[in-house]
Amino acid sequence: MKFGIIGCGSIAENSFGPSLLTSERTDLVAVCRRDLEAAKAFAARFSSPRAYGSAAELVRDDRVEAVIVSTPTDTHCDYTCLAAEHGKHVLCEKPMARNAAECREMIAACRAHGVTLAVAYRRRTCPQVVAAKRLIAAGRIGRVVFARTHYSGRWDPEAGDWRIEPGIGGALMEMASHRIEVLLNFGGRPQSVSAVVDAVDHDWPVDDTDALIVRFEGGGIGMHSTILTSPPRHDFAQIDGDGGRILIDPLELTADHLILELPDGTERIEVEPLQEKLFDLPMIEDFVTAAERGEKPVCDAESGYWVQAVSDAACASSSSGAVVAVEPLGS
Repeated sequence: MKFGIIGCGSIAENSFGPSLLTSERTDLVAVCRRDLEAAKAFAARFSSPRAYGSAAELVRDDRVEAVIVSTPTDTHCDYTCLAAEHGKHVLCEKPMARNAAECREMIAACRAHGVTLAVAYRRRTCPQVVAAKRLIAAGRIGRVVFARTHYSGRWDPEAGDWRIEPGIGGALMEMASHRIEVLLNFGGRPQSVSAVVDAVDHDWPVDDTDALIVRFEGGGIGMHSTILTSPPRHDFAQIDGDGGRILIDPLELTADHLILELPDGTERIEVEPLQEKLFDLPMIEDFVTAAERGEKPVCDAESGYWVQAVSDAACASSSSGAVVAVEPLGS
C-alpha cells in the first residue's frame, strides 16, 4: 500500500517513517509539511518520496492510497476528512481529535467515502497488552472487575510548545490518552466518569495532573492517573479479576514480560519486545490488512472515539464536581 505522511515531525521521524520503509507491505511515496524545505529534507532521509508543502497537494497525488496524519491535534479532523474526500484510507495520530464531536465527524466522513479509519493507539499492538488480552480471554483471571493504568514522570516543555496549548495540549490529551485507551481495552465500554483534571505544579494554561474513576457498562470499575510532575518515568497497568490479576509493569513498548498472579502462585510470562523505531510496524501492517479487506483494524476509530469521549467527560466532571455520563457514539 502506498502511503503519504501529513506532518513530518518527531513521531514521523522516529517511528512512522522507519516502519513504512521496513515493511514489505508498504511504500512511502509522499510527505508534506507547511515548511516545504523541511519536507524535502525529511524526504531525503527516507528514500526520497515526493515532498509537498500542504496536505491539499498530497491528497491529490493519485499514487497515494493511504495517509498517516501526524500533525497537532487541532488539525486531525480537517485532514482526515480531506483525505477521505479524496478516497484515501487514514491512520490518524492520537488523540483522535479535540473532542468527541470532531471524532464523530471523522468517522462519518470515512464511512461516507468508503475508506478505513484508524487511530494510532499503538499500545493495542504492544506485546504485553496482546498477551494480557489472551490470558483474560482464556479465563486465567476470571471476570475482570477492576482495571488501573498510571503514568508518572517529569515533563517541562519549552514555552510556545503546542502540547501545552489549551484545547489540544496538557496531561490528559498528550499522555493520559494512551493509558485511557489501555484502560478501556481491558475494562470495556465506559459509562460514566468522575475526575480531577488540574495543574498542581506547572504554571500552565492546561493540566499537568489527572485522576479518573471510570464505571464500565458491565459493572466493572477503572482508575487512571497521569502525573507530569514526578520523575522518574513510571508506566504500568493492572487488571484485577475475580480469580487473579495481571500486572504489566512497566507498560513499555520495549518491555519483555508481564506477571500473572493467581491464588496458587505467580508466573512471569515472557513476550518479545518491539524494536526501537519500529513500534508502529504491527499497527501499520494490521491497518493495511484491514483496509485491503474492508475490515475493522485493531486500532479502530470507534476505540479512538471512546477515549476522547472519556476525556471530554473527565473535563466536565472536574469542572462541575459531578459524575458525568460518557456521551455515546450513536449509529
